[in-house]
This record gives sequence, C-alpha cells and structure tokens, in this order.
Amino acid sequence: MTPRQLTSVIGVTTGFVILVLVCVDWSPTALQDPARTLSLNAQGVLRWGENPNRIPFTVFELTLFLGVGLAFVLAGVTAWRSRPSRNPGLLLVVAGWLWLASGIRRSSDPVAFTLGVTLTLMYQPPLLQLALSFPSGRLRSRAEKAAVAFFYTSWLFAPAAGWAFFDPRLHVAVGESTSRNLLLLWDSPSLVAALGNAIRIFQISVGVAIVVVLIARWRSGTRAYRSAFLPLWLAVIVKTAATVWVSLAVIQLSGSLSSEALLWQYPATAIVPLAVLFGLWRYRFARGTLGDLMVEVGSAPVSDRLIGALRRSVHDPTLALLRWFPDQASFVDSSGVPQALPDGSTGRASMVLERHGTPVGALVFDEALQDQPQLLAAVRSATSLALENQQMEQQLRDQLIEVRRSRERIVTAGDSRRRQLERDLHDGAQQRLVAVSMELARAQRTTDSQEVQTLVGQARAELLDALDELRELARGVYPPSLRERGLAGSLTALAERSSLPMELDLRTGNGLPAHVELAAYFICAEAVTNATKYAKAAWVRICIDGNEKELRMEIVDNGIGGARPGPDGGLLGIADRAAALGGSLSIDSPEGRGTTIRAVLPFSTDPEGDLP
Repeated sequence: MTPRQLTSVIGVTTGFVILVLVCVDWSPTALQDPARTLSLNAQGVLRWGENPNRIPFTVFELTLFLGVGLAFVLAGVTAWRSRPSRNPGLLLVVAGWLWLASGIRRSSDPVAFTLGVTLTLMYQPPLLQLALSFPSGRLRSRAEKAAVAFFYTSWLFAPAAGWAFFDPRLHVAVGESTSRNLLLLWDSPSLVAALGNAIRIFQISVGVAIVVVLIARWRSGTRAYRSAFLPLWLAVIVKTAATVWVSLAVIQLSGSLSSEALLWQYPATAIVPLAVLFGLWRYRFARGTLGDLMVEVGSAPVSDRLIGALRRSVHDPTLALLRWFPDQASFVDSSGVPQALPDGSTGRASMVLERHGTPVGALVFDEALQDQPQLLAAVRSATSLALENQQMEQQLRDQLIEVRRSRERIVTAGDSRRRQLERDLHDGAQQRLVAVSMELARAQRTTDSQEVQTLVGQARAELLDALDELRELARGVYPPSLRERGLAGSLTALAERSSLPMELDLRTGNGLPAHVELAAYFICAEAVTNATKYAKAAWVRICIDGNEKELRMEIVDNGIGGARPGPDGGLLGIADRAAALGGSLSIDSPEGRGTTIRAVLPFSTDPEGDLP
C-alpha cells in the first residue's frame, strides 16, 4: 500500500463516519422507529414493529456500529500493507465502507433512508468473496467468479424487492414510523412476508453452502493452509450462525426477534476483521520467536532444533531445508540426494536463500505461506545467516586440514631435498674433490715434471667440474640471480638456459618481498620444467603483473595437457608454496589443449596487515 492509497482510505473512511453522524436523527420518534433499525430487511421491520419491548437506538449502539466498520477498515489496511496481494485487504476495506454507508438509514431524509436500507447487507458479498478466495484473494475458477457475481447481484436485488411492497408508516403495531420508502410500488404485507421468507431462506442456504465449502477446503487443505485459515474460518462460521439466528427469528422459526439478537450482530460481525488481525499478529509473534531462537542456537546454527523451530514458526510441519552444493550445482536434502525445486503445480513453493548474491540453500514449504511475505523474509534472513555460518565453519575446517597436510608435505619435501643434496654432494662434488686430492697427492710423490703437470691439470679440471656442480646445487637452493638481478633478471636467465622458446611479459615493479620473489621464481621454474620434460610443448609464455598488494602470474604452454598435481609431484609443491604465502594457485590442463597455471601471491599473509 502506497502512502497515497493509505491517505485515500483514511479520507474516505472519515467521510463515511462523518456522514453517518450527520444523518442520525436523534428525535424520540426516530430513535424508536423500527424501520430505521440497522441490519433488518422489510420483513424484519414488520416483526420488530410488533415487539413492545424494543429498545430505542442509543449512543452505545452507534458506537458498536461505527466500531465494526472501523475494524473492517483497520484489518483491511493491515492486510493490504503486509500481504503480497492487495485483494484481501481491499475486500475488507470495501466491506467496512459498505457497512458504514448503511448507517445513513438512521436519517429522516427519504433518499438517505432508502439508500441505507438498500445497502444494509451489502457488506456481506465482499466477505463471501474473501472466504472463497482465501488466502490469495484471487478467485481460482469460473464457478467461483460466477458465484461472487451472483452474490453481489442478489444481495442488491433482495432488499429492493422486499421494500418495493412495504410502507413502514402503515405497519408498525407498537409505536409509529415516519420513514418514507422511495422504493415503494404498492403496499402488500402478505407479499412482503412471502418475499421475506424466500429471501431469508435463500440467504441462510447460501450461508450454509459457504460453510460447507469451507469445511471441505479445511479437510482437503494442508496443515499450513489450515493454520492460516483457522481464524477466518471460525469467524465466518460464528458470523453465519448469528445471521441464521436472526433470520430464523424473523421468519418465526426460532423464537422471537429480541434486542439481544440484534445487538449480538455487532460482535459477531466484528469477529471477521479481528480474526484477520489475529492471523497477521500471530505471524508477527512467530517472527519474534524466530529471532530469539537464532540467538539461542547461535553456537550451532543449523540443526534439527532449528528446522523444527522453523516449522513451528510458519505452522508448516512439511517445511524442508535444502543445502546448495556448488560442486554439483544443485540443491540436496539432509541425505545428500539432489532435489529439484517445486514449480508451483504440486501445492509446494520454494525460496532460494542467498548471501551476498551466492546461493547457500533453499526452503521448500506449503504454497499457502506465500501469503506471509514478511514472515518468509524473516525466515530467509535467519536461515541464510545460519547456512552461511555453517559453510564458513566447514571451510575453516577444510582449510585447517589442508594447512596441516601442506605443512606435512613441506616438511617431507624439505627432508627429501636435504637427502637429495647430501646424495648430490656425495656422488658429485665430494667425489670430484676426493679425486682432486688424490691427483695432488700423486703429483706430490712423483719426481717427473711432465707427470706432475699432467696430474695438476687433471686436478684443476676436476676442481672446475666440482665448482660447476656446487653452483648448480646452490642455484637449486636459492638462485643467485634473484639476489643480484631480481625476479625479472632471474626469469630472463631461466629463459636463456631453457631449451624451449620462452616469451616473457613482466610488469613486476621494484621492491618485491624476497619470499614472494623466491616463490614466483620456483613456480615459473617448475612450470617450465614440466613443459619441457612432460608436456612436449613447443613454447612457454610467462606473464607477471604486480601491484602494491600482490603478484599475479600466468604460465601457459601449448603441450599435451592433462597435468594433475600428484602426491610426490612438483605441481603440488608449488601449490603449497602459494598457499603458505596466503595465495592461491590453479591449474587448467585439458587433454590435448596445453596447460595454464595461474597464481596470486599476496605480499602479506596477514589479511589485516594493510589496514591502518
């Protein structure tokens, strides 16, 4: 409901109240006039005029009358503002206006009196339409639309037909009537009685039929539908019972028409809008209970307790919570079975739960709950937060497990590397140095100058080979070019040594942290080694782009693809290097289409390190 619509409703309602207050004739004769008694048709006036104990119209009755009309309008405005469809609220507002408009029957003006008696029961068709169209306010079939059109037509025709043959000034047995009926064709009490009996029986039959339809819908409806419909269902039954009571008294089938019966019409009618307000407030209380529950289960956001509380809050024991699995791109139930969301043809509705635009789950519930958008919004917010917290906890657990595994791999790799260095030193440089020592010892013992020169030359050659091997080993531990020439220079040197053509696109800037440079170099070196040894690539392209916070890398080759990180492979090692810095590394290597390695290396592993 827009502010303009609300203002219009308030203005029209205020106009009707003022009109009724202005039209009431407070003269003693008018107050005792049975023709001006609210809610009675012509036959009822004829019966009421025979009662010597009838009480006059009072301020108390006027207050009750205006209170019922305002209750309809208030309930209508509340429903209009809180429900997705304006129809239920609009029907209640129209019923309240028609109820108030019938109050001009208390006027001594013939036009106002005649219009008032014509509108006496016109507030009932909107209520019948509301009962048939609950909860959406939309009629679902042609039969229902035809029935509603028949209600409006017959309820307008019935009073006109009854008053066309009744002059109240001629047929008041006790007291007198001064009301002038402009619908009068000719006066015929017997015809009024016959028409009145037929109209009353017709209205009773319609009321009973509506109750039967509501009972049938109640029995066939879901638990959520019954819970939502219960207040209005009981109110319509109470109102119908009160109407039947007065109708039977008018046609002399059930006691006498009394003041108590007429006054009970007001609270019986007011039950209808009050039932609507109760239904709306009940869901407001449910939203408050849901909020308290989320505080209570904050330490364990998603559990059977939460789901049970959600079902109690929305009064739907069939409510189900599905979780979103990104890997499967589907919703799954508590057993892990993928489930499709209902399409609306099965009486079930669904609501996708999102956090920051990403699905985290879905709620599946009875479609009757779609009439409570504010409650569903509260449920969506609470459940989405709970699911997001659960996912974050699971991600933290997975990350902790992966950190432990990566630490184990790093320690294992370090130990393996140290053993490899020991073997390389023992089998390579150490053996050569031993050979140098032996050559020099032989040269020291010999007296032949020519042999001395030969042995010294061999020792020098062995020594140079040992130095080369030591440099190669040192390069594997920490490339000297990194310290001397930075990342760009060391990658240029790597390209010069590589047997594959390498294209470099380096925009690294200056002053890179040493640990980031080292990780970036080894990632590139491992990628080039894999492309050379295993991928059968013809070229490699390395693109590196750095800013003040991180370094972004992309290494692409045109090899055979199919690269996968293995438990003992270098790819897993470089992934651990990236993870150790708080970065990420991804490998895209489809069969026959080359390999692309992308890595992001932040300069600080502390996410708050850049904050002031």
